[in-house]
Formats: sequence, structure tokens, C-alpha cells
Amino acid sequence: MKTLLSGGHVVASGQPDLLAGGDLVIEGTTIAQLGPAGTLSRDDVDRVIDTRGSIVLPGLVNTHQHDWYVYGKGLGGDVLLEQWIAECLVPLKERLTVDDLRVASELAGLDMLRGGTTSSVNHQVNETTIAEEEAILGPVADTGIRQFFAKVIRPHDTGTGYAGALESFEKWDGTAEGRIRVGFVLEATAHWVALGTSSEEMITGGHALAAEKDTFVTSHIAGGTMSREQGYLRWVLETGRTDVQFLHRLGVLDDRWILAHTINPLRNDLDLIAASGSTVAHTPSSEAARGGGITPVKRMLDNGVRVALGTDGPMVDLTNDMLEQIKWTRLLQNQLHQHPSTIDLGKLVTMATEDGARAVRADGHLGRLAPGYAADIAVFDLTTLHAGPSHHPLATFVHATRGADAKHVFVNGEHLLDDGRFTRVDHLHVTELLQRAGDHAKALGRRAGLLPPD
Repeated sequence: MKTLLSGGHVVASGQPDLLAGGDLVIEGTTIAQLGPAGTLSRDDVDRVIDTRGSIVLPGLVNTHQHDWYVYGKGLGGDVLLEQWIAECLVPLKERLTVDDLRVASELAGLDMLRGGTTSSVNHQVNETTIAEEEAILGPVADTGIRQFFAKVIRPHDTGTGYAGALESFEKWDGTAEGRIRVGFVLEATAHWVALGTSSEEMITGGHALAAEKDTFVTSHIAGGTMSREQGYLRWVLETGRTDVQFLHRLGVLDDRWILAHTINPLRNDLDLIAASGSTVAHTPSSEAARGGGITPVKRMLDNGVRVALGTDGPMVDLTNDMLEQIKWTRLLQNQLHQHPSTIDLGKLVTMATEDGARAVRADGHLGRLAPGYAADIAVFDLTTLHAGPSHHPLATFVHATRGADAKHVFVNGEHLLDDGRFTRVDHLHVTELLQRAGDHAKALGRRAGLLPPD
């Protein structure tokens, strides 16, 4: 099957002329050709899609996401992170059912696909059984999205030789035509160490397992408030080290790490992150929603740190929209530095695509529009009432386009969103899914004591 995308503003590394109008050919599961508009042959293609008036990008890569958080939209209240974790997150996560996980996984996958996200890191906060993982990953196979499933490792796993993590890796990694990959969650932030849900042995052993399997690891790092009473600053003062220094001193900080949030880097943290090649997963709307502070992204980039983007999960900020993260990243940095162009527009796109692919060790395969790369592609309409007229495609995309403006989305060459409509599921199925998700959310909220009983 060969498909020609013709006439759009194509964002391809090293080929800025394609923004003036370019063509792209998908053959099978990969990108076969790129060229200026009208230069590629139509003789042997099976379908031509007119992308004039649209911007054509690599599929967006969400490097920090919690799929089941769809159930907590609006339940968090106006409280700081530490209180929100204790009063909202923990009561909900302790009462999740297998069916809850299955419905949430499908809804989150479709929501992200509808917004042009083709890959996400599903960072688990719960230990998961094989049955629970089947509930999470079955819908991934069904929807067609890619997922980098991050399996939790806990201190007690050291006594079993990480048997659970190994079982999950062997069972799921590479399944769904390669669209499911497995990495590990090694929580290393001071809060988790203080709670007894992290240990030095767990981190060093879990990291060695990740190196053996050549996969990624992810952790919440340097987040929360800077309170001396209950926040991150308290633990830094008590332990005498930052989260990043902790990983560095253990000798495990390397390019496998996705450091989620990293809102409050201190001391020599940025130098250590840059030298290690690890990636910060920046989630600006989530951090703003909890009043956690503004991550110093410009300073990170200036310091040579790789920064990718993520949504965190809609229990925090009510959105899975990666376009919001792109826009918020630039606007908050502009505000922080009091300058209107703190981060280059092209760099913002790279953060949401290529840098995310590098974070999950999929560079050379995902994150770019180039021959030989997987045909994970998102096409966004720039001719909407809220976006047009457009003089500068990248500026329009970053500042005016919304996730729902995605017209076409491909994963592995499969056309999963065609002119704004899903190809694997129909409208009735989505309507029924939303109803089921609403029922599950209400029941879970009641079990957790966050909603009144019937």
C-alpha cells in the first residue's frame, strides 16, 4: 500500500523548504520519499491525500502519561501536590479494578490519537499483575497507538531477582506488531525514598536489568512544592542531596532515564543531567495546575539538557492534549524570562517528537519525517476559524492549533484517523465508551470516598 500526502507544510529535519509545500510517500509501514510539492510520482500510489492548508509532522511523542488518570478529572480540588497525592491519587489508585484499567486504556489511547499523539509512555504508579497488564495493553493493540509501558519495580522485587519485571518484559515487549515496548519505573525522588517505596538496591538492580534489556527507565524527579514542612526542599535539606545527585552518586544516571517533571533542579543538577544524556519530561500544564512552579526549560536547553514533553494525565490538569504542552512550554518560558521568543518554534516541535523518541530509545525509528523511519505521522488543519489565516505555519501550529485539529494520523503506516474520523472504531463505539468511562469514574470516586454515595 502506497499513500501520497501532497501539498502540505511538511516539517522535516534539514529540509525547511518543504514548509513551503511538500509531498511525502508512505509505503507499507515506513516513509519512502519526501520532496517539494508536485515532484513525486503519482503513477504507482494507491491513494493521494490532499494536505494543502495543513502542517505535516512526525506523530507526537508523549513521554510522561498516566492513562487511568482519566477517571480523576476535576476530583483533585485546588490543593498543592503533596495534599493532592494523599487525598486524591492514593485513594483512587488503591481501588482500581481490572475493568477500570481496560476502559481507561482505550479511552486514553483514542483521546491521544485524536490529538495527533502516536506514542506515549504509560508510567505506572501501581504494581501490576499480568491480568492488569492485559487490561492495559489489550486496548493498545486494538486502537493502534504505540505505548511504551513502564512497569513498576519496588524494593521487595530485589528479593525475587526482579521476576515480575522480567515476566512482564518477556510477555509484552515487541507485541502488537512492535507497537508495545516495555521499560521500568524506578521511583527515585526523595519522597518515595522516605516512604520506603524506593531503595538504593532497587534502583541499582533495576537499572542493571534495564541495561540488560536495553530499555528505558522513568522516575518522578525533583517535583512538588519547595516547602520546608512537607515539600521537596524538606527532603533535600534532610538528606543533603538532590534527587539527581542521588542517582549520580549511585552511578546509574545515564541516557536510559526519563526524569519526569524536574521542576526544581538545584545545585549542579543541570550539569549532571546534561553529562548523563538523560531526558527531562516536561509537563507544563500539569505543573501549573498544582502550583508546582515553572520548570527552567530554557536554562536546561542552554545547558545542553534534552527536554521532551508529556501530559502527565488529566486527573491533574484535565487534558491529554500535547499541543497544549507545546504552547504552554513556550508561553511560560516567555513569561519567566520576559522575552517573546525564549524557545525556537522548530525546537518546540523537536521536543514533542524527535527528543521524545530519543528518550524511549527509539531514535532512528521514530520522531522524524525521513525515508526509512516508521510512518508515524500527524496532519493538522491550519485553516480553521481559530487558526487561520496563517502566515507562518510553525507559529500557527504552536500558538493557535488545537489537538482536535488533527485531520489525519498514521501509526506504522496505518491510517488511524481519516479526515478527523477513526478508522478502527465508529462514532457509536466512542459514544458507548465515554458512557462506560463515566460510569466507571463515578463508581471509583464513590469507592474512594471522593464522591457522595448514590
